[in-house]
Amino acid sequence: MNDLILSPIISSGMIMQRDVPFPVHSSKKVTIAFLGKKYEAQKKENNWLITLDPVKAGGPFEMEISFDDGSLKIDDIYSGDVWLCAGQSNMELQMQRLRDNFGEEWEELAEDREQRTENNIPLPLIRHFKVPQEYDFDSPRENIKGGKWVAASFDTLHEFSGTGWFFAKELYKKYSIPIGLINTAWGGTPIESWMSEEALISYSEKTAEAKQFADTKKIEEISNNALNAINEWETLLNSEDSGLINHWEKPETDISGWKEITMPENFANSSSRDSDLNNFCGTIWLAKDFTASKELAGASHNANVWLGTIVDADTVYINGKETGNTTYRYPPRKYNSGGSIKEGLNRIVIRVTCTGSEGGITKNKPFRIFTDNASVELEGAWKYKIGAFAPSRPCEYFFSRHPIGNYNAMIYPVLKFPIKGVIWYQGESNGANVHEYSDLFKKMILDWRKKNGKDFPFLFVQLPVFGSMSDNSVDFNWPLIREAQASALDLPFTAMAAALDLGEWNDLHPLNKKDIGIRLFHAAEKLINGVNNTSPGPVIREQKTEIKDNKIYLYFDNCGDGLTVKAPALSLCAPVSLHEENSDIPYISIFGEEGQFNLPAVIEGRDVISIDISTVKNPKKILYAWADNPRDRQLYNSEGLPMLPFRINI
Repeated sequence: MNDLILSPIISSGMIMQRDVPFPVHSSKKVTIAFLGKKYEAQKKENNWLITLDPVKAGGPFEMEISFDDGSLKIDDIYSGDVWLCAGQSNMELQMQRLRDNFGEEWEELAEDREQRTENNIPLPLIRHFKVPQEYDFDSPRENIKGGKWVAASFDTLHEFSGTGWFFAKELYKKYSIPIGLINTAWGGTPIESWMSEEALISYSEKTAEAKQFADTKKIEEISNNALNAINEWETLLNSEDSGLINHWEKPETDISGWKEITMPENFANSSSRDSDLNNFCGTIWLAKDFTASKELAGASHNANVWLGTIVDADTVYINGKETGNTTYRYPPRKYNSGGSIKEGLNRIVIRVTCTGSEGGITKNKPFRIFTDNASVELEGAWKYKIGAFAPSRPCEYFFSRHPIGNYNAMIYPVLKFPIKGVIWYQGESNGANVHEYSDLFKKMILDWRKKNGKDFPFLFVQLPVFGSMSDNSVDFNWPLIREAQASALDLPFTAMAAALDLGEWNDLHPLNKKDIGIRLFHAAEKLINGVNNTSPGPVIREQKTEIKDNKIYLYFDNCGDGLTVKAPALSLCAPVSLHEENSDIPYISIFGEEGQFNLPAVIEGRDVISIDISTVKNPKKILYAWADNPRDRQLYNSEGLPMLPFRINI
């Protein structure tokens, strides 16, 4: 009944924003009894509105809502700080994906669960609300359709946004104020999908794109056509796959005549040099025999099978028994052997479906079978055989990636509520329109504030590294996104968490969301509470660039006790870069008449570096950390924050 009258956000377990009037929109005339007061709804356009008096942090509270044909009670309400968690997959990424890296988060909650009754130790008052992922190209919705508040516990932590959890935990740890997280993130979405028609008014092609999908019949037709085409492709592929037909997953399959390949690797780059694997699309079967010890076989029911990530889909068998499958490229392949391992000789088989031309198994990720006491490494020689060739698979259709739709269904109805602020992690999906991003980002922030009626704090994450390490170049897109993100700091009440050093070269979804959350917390502390810290990290002071004695002197803010040098972590480095000498010597790229020169940078003082440019004729431009995964990113401040990428003209 509640969802017919009120937003699902107003429900048991909710966190309401403290210290501000709290609006309750309803579809019927209601009366609310709350904290000793009664409130009568007033007519507002086509709905009704009650505005509750501000409430200080605390709880639990109860709310009684009465209407003509019934009543309802909402309990377990707390007043605290509510943060909107928005963006794409790196904000959406759930704690479940991080469990192997941050298991202590569950251990802490388990200890609370066991001891809180005896020792009166409460669970942290952190709750999240996952807004249903929907789009609407017709008009902004007055309400979201579903969702519920979930309190953090051992049994629910897996549902939380990793970035959101670590941010909220730091806030709660310091201030002991209830924290509510409203999660609207959706993987693969560009910024324009989160913007209103009003905000995009100067981008007529984007508003026109959205309007063509206002017809629900057209959406249904496109969806059905795309789904049918994919189903036909998969059905045909499976019917022609010799591996499925002849059951190559069985351990008695003769693989002596199969070709050899070294895994993990991209198929096109493999040492097999098989021309059939160039731009391969279809199915390929990989097989490897391995010997399991008595210890490994004895713990077979608990044995982990970790295979990194696989492009694009996979089904894994051990001794003929299926142990796991994944249908798309990004999730880590972490399976359980399910008791299929025996002492002695075993066989693992992986059927890989390549839907495009980039098939393979990601390098430099765990690739082994293991228990607490035994393991088998799977890197090295494998056998392979192609099951079937196929054309590229028809594309899925993602309406969530078109302008305005997500805003109408997921943002507009949430911005009707007061919030403390926004944490935003997005940008990867705007690589094709990098030159628009700065303008779009600022327009979105200003428009959200306008719709909410408050200039709330807006915190955001600058993109980390991704891809193979490269020298600086103006040809990369992600540096432009990072620059556009940093430009939003020109707006009031904005702050940024630098994340250049928190990425993984081989994963679009880096796992260190803990430091992301902590850096967002420090950004909030500095912006909102005036805490003296060096967030977001050393930033170029362009107005104080000097040239003297054949040296350029660059000055920086946010250096703390001084600039320092740190070599890149191995997780950031593609293997081709690991052999390089002097990786802990920072350098700056100087462009002159005769091209690009990568020159060593020398720390001359707490906030200044110098570069000897005596070998550069007519220097014109300076780049630092200017690549998707820049090789030159060794400069940090005393608090361990990386220097922000920059480009300046001399």
